[in-house]
Amino acid sequence: MLRILNFLPDDYMHRRRVRRANIICALVAVGGLLLVGVAVGLTAVRAIGMAATRDAVDRQYEKASRRIKDLQQLEERKTGLLHKAELSATLLERVPRSHILGRLTNHLPTETSLTSLSMEPQEMRVEKPAPKAEAADNSKKGNKKVKPPKQTETRLRFRLDGLAETDVQVAEYMSRLSADPLFERVDLQFSEEFPYEEGVTMRRFQLSFVLSKGAAKALEQAPLRPGTRSGSPRVPTPAEEAS
Repeated sequence: MLRILNFLPDDYMHRRRVRRANIICALVAVGGLLLVGVAVGLTAVRAIGMAATRDAVDRQYEKASRRIKDLQQLEERKTGLLHKAELSATLLERVPRSHILGRLTNHLPTETSLTSLSMEPQEMRVEKPAPKAEAADNSKKGNKKVKPPKQTETRLRFRLDGLAETDVQVAEYMSRLSADPLFERVDLQFSEEFPYEEGVTMRRFQLSFVLSKGAAKALEQAPLRPGTRSGSPRVPTPAEEAS
């Protein structure tokens, strides 16, 4: 029978086995750490990629939101402009702007001129008169007076800027416009001194008035007569007015 004789000490073999086990455990630990590091690195890379994707999506969403908001604002402006255009066309369908400008020009006193004219539709409250039959019944029954119902209607409001030598001419112009059946509610917004030319001072004024409800009928009864007035100064340009 073959016998193997081991001349190494027992403690040496024990230490060798322990060292081998330690080396194996260290390799396993290093491999585990490497695997954990790789997993953490991959997770970090994915997180960074997801964050970049999220930021890109957020930027695209904000850009799309701004575009949608701009489109909505453009649609609102378009709707408002179309509404104003329709109202202006409806109100001026029987009263051409040339006739209105002609009336305003013909009413100007001597040495007075216009510099600008603007208009805009405005909702105005008006009182609707009660029917005569209902009013008669209420008077017979001795009932209290019932206030007529209020309603709104769209009217054109004008803002007129002009130049005059004195406030007397401005007042004369206002009285002429008030007497014209085409215009109502003529009000003076302001009247102030304005250096027209070197050594010449004039009055700059602004008027506000409304196109009357029966303007078309009044224009049919008293149409604009051709002709121009004389003696009016030249209307200054915007550059001259600014200087």
